[in-house]
Amino acid sequence: MFRSFILLCATLIATPTFADEVYRFGDDAYIAGDNVTLSGEAVDDAFVVGNTIVVSAPVSGSAHAGGRSVSISAPVGQSLYAAGMNVNVSAPVGGDAQLLGDTVLVTAPISGDLRLGAQRAEITASIGDDALIAAEHILLTETIAGDASLSTKTISFGENARIEGTLYLYADDPEAIEIPAHVVPADRIERHDADAFDPTADPEGGATVDTSGGWSSWLGGKVTSILILTALATLIAALAPGFLMNLRERTLETPMRALWMGFLSISALAGSLFLFALTGYGILLVPASIVLAVLLGVAGYVIGSYILGVGVMSALSRPLPETLSERAIAAAVGAVAVTLLALIPVIGWIGVLAVAIAGAGALIIRWFAPGFYTELR
Repeated sequence: MFRSFILLCATLIATPTFADEVYRFGDDAYIAGDNVTLSGEAVDDAFVVGNTIVVSAPVSGSAHAGGRSVSISAPVGQSLYAAGMNVNVSAPVGGDAQLLGDTVLVTAPISGDLRLGAQRAEITASIGDDALIAAEHILLTETIAGDASLSTKTISFGENARIEGTLYLYADDPEAIEIPAHVVPADRIERHDADAFDPTADPEGGATVDTSGGWSSWLGGKVTSILILTALATLIAALAPGFLMNLRERTLETPMRALWMGFLSISALAGSLFLFALTGYGILLVPASIVLAVLLGVAGYVIGSYILGVGVMSALSRPLPETLSERAIAAAVGAVAVTLLALIPVIGWIGVLAVAIAGAGALIIRWFAPGFYTELR
């Protein structure tokens, strides 16, 4: 069930670069290129992006690697984050490991938690704590010291395979999967339908979707999100009423322009991380690019919901908000409208995305006043 997501992430991360560049800042190493190898003296933290990646230098801190093929062949002292079509961890990891790929092989011990998503996963070394694994095919031959949450279609075990904690098994037909008694006794196995699996859960204690709250919990979450969105929009209206009024007027006059500019701006920020990676040294700016794209999207969502609220009130023949209380009402109407929009099956998320993009576009138009087909001087 994770196959399409895994392939998309791995393909994006593995966009080839043209120049092998290594930059060291303090004890950290940053490297980008086509076929790249981090070797030589030990480093503190490592950040590696490329097509084919080999980390053969010891990393005393955390290692971050993304490419088509990723091989970790030197010890990692703390946490490991790796993603690619093929990921091979053949050296011990002192902390947690988060691995994403089509085929993921773990042939060296991991001292902390393991979180893994793949098409095929082979765990042939011990896991020192809990494990959360989502893969269509799983091979386990060594010990998992804590709990194990496994979402899979097929699973096979070696003679030395052990799960010391509880096994939480998720599958389309969980009763049809046989678990040998030497791996974990039947009284420590909990079987669940595949739809109940939550890949974002803490590996300890299972990864079952929490439905204990029922409708009251669901409704409470929606009301909370509406109140937060209303409060943020009202705060902006109180701090910068003229600025927000200008955004509102421009967007309602030309909504398609706001959509277009928002789409271009967020696309440019998100796509810039690949261009930064091409330069090698520019990989240092990738986090800033990601943060700016997220901030623009969040700001666009808040402003877009407020503008939507004003539009709804105008459609009901209500006057445009002038006082703070009227703006707060408009913000609340917009928050309710965007929440209801998100509940529409299939197409609701497209509408919410359009609201956020339009809000982001309104900001860009107000700040930079971009234009097309203008005369060159």
